[in-house]
Amino acid sequence: MLALSAASYLLTNEKFYIANSKFGQGLFAKKDIRVGENILIFTGGIIDFDQAILKAPPYEGDALQIGKSIYVNLEPPGRFVNHSCDPNAGIKNDIELVALRNIKAGEEIYFDYSTTMDEDYWSLQCGCGSINCRKVIKDFKHLPYHVKRKYLDLNIVQKFIAVQYPTTAKAK
Repeated sequence: MLALSAASYLLTNEKFYIANSKFGQGLFAKKDIRVGENILIFTGGIIDFDQAILKAPPYEGDALQIGKSIYVNLEPPGRFVNHSCDPNAGIKNDIELVALRNIKAGEEIYFDYSTTMDEDYWSLQCGCGSINCRKVIKDFKHLPYHVKRKYLDLNIVQKFIAVQYPTTAKAK
């Protein structure tokens, strides 16, 4: 399989672009993206918890937790996906960003960082401005019950976190 560099990936991608955001830089839809559509695959080297917490600003929050002490050291473009307490995208299969609803061209793409966090170490003041803003981004376990259930039912919680919660899925 031929791997594209991050720069090549950005130049050839038809779904999104990087632009200024209220959070610095963000990922924006280049065209309309349909609900359920794959947006990107997060890429980067695998690092552990100790390496993740040693990252220097402004990259200290760029590690995506995919296991109890396993992280992806995010590269562009994934590094530019910002947080929202009312996200339009979510992560499936630990590294696939998918649309949770239809996303219009020009709209910033967000996921809820809490769906990937379970280390009791990192938190951040939230400035998403959503009507549902929780004011502080923290581990999944701290989310309100109804938010946890929603994210678990959407299958957008990292697998290592989701297995800690009983399923409400109906038998098929």
